[in-house]
Amino acid sequence: MRRLWTEQTVTFDGTHHRVTGAGLAPLPVQRPIPVWIGAASRPALERAGRLADGWFPMTAPGPKLDEARDIVARSATAAGRDPSSLGMEGRISWSGDLAQVANELAQWAAAGATHVSVNTMDAGLRTVDEHLSTLAAIAENLTA
Repeated sequence: MRRLWTEQTVTFDGTHHRVTGAGLAPLPVQRPIPVWIGAASRPALERAGRLADGWFPMTAPGPKLDEARDIVARSATAAGRDPSSLGMEGRISWSGDLAQVANELAQWAAAGATHVSVNTMDAGLRTVDEHLSTLAAIAENLTA
């Protein structure tokens, strides 16, 4: 992917894939494009550490996240990469309780998250405008 996003033509012959003289036109403006990986299993966590610019843990802050972070960090180090250069995005589900969001945000910050998203799906919001106004209110109240 990274080669396709940065080179005019790519030829690759790997174990599972073969690409011959492929290219994208026009090439993306942003190069390189950051690659983030969602990871829950050990192989996915190792892949994130080895290859990704950032990762999405599929667990909340706590012992399981600590274990996942350790796997990612060890895999990054083994690949000659600085584990602190990888981003980690936590996820908070909106329940209507701003105090709960603030608490979870603090937990993600303590766990080392570089990014956090707030999920408003399944919160009973019916329109795009309701989702956007809810997210704006969350951002306004948490940064005040």
